[in-house]
Amino acid sequence: MIHNLVLPLEPNETYTREGFRLGVNQNLFSALFSPDHLWVFGDSAVGKTHAMHILVSELDSAILVSEDEYELTGLEAFSTVVFDGIERWIGSAEKERQIFGLYERLVREKHRLVLTSRSKLERLDFALPDLKSRISMFTRYHMLPVPPGEQLAFLQDLVKKKGATLSTDVGRYLLRHLTRSQSGLVQAIDRLNEESIFRNRNISIPLVKEVFSL
Repeated sequence: MIHNLVLPLEPNETYTREGFRLGVNQNLFSALFSPDHLWVFGDSAVGKTHAMHILVSELDSAILVSEDEYELTGLEAFSTVVFDGIERWIGSAEKERQIFGLYERLVREKHRLVLTSRSKLERLDFALPDLKSRISMFTRYHMLPVPPGEQLAFLQDLVKKKGATLSTDVGRYLLRHLTRSQSGLVQAIDRLNEESIFRNRNISIPLVKEVFSL
């Protein structure tokens, strides 16, 4: 069996299903785990990378590629190949030919290609019309950000799972001054929780300021 592989490797605890909030993306996991070739697009910080790590970690034979210098030969052996940030490859005829070749090999093997991007397909300047034509037939999923009204609850849920509490004021301060990406917020809460335990202090605005030099 070919096991799942993530390139480059990321801290597993950062990208868990438990740490992911669907928000308005209620059909996301159905799309991710369908057999269809898939194009996931959405603005920065909506959770695309987080979602891709969940997908790869829960499959027996999957690989996530996020660096455009990675050798693509042989990846068709994986049942699911994920390119996180396909913009890195689009616009270069050489790189697009590599993607096109991999796609053709995956089709022959009855395997699957999943792509993410910040932009819609129509807004990307492809060098190879044939590649754009193939990808245009993929199922598309538009990921939307967690609504502002749910972001605070998301933070408070993360802290609650660690056996602590997060006040509304502290949560709002975090959202104003730190990243709003789901994985970034998970990392922030992990660090805050560790510092809270180490310093024997509650999670507060002064602690946030000290930990993140705000």
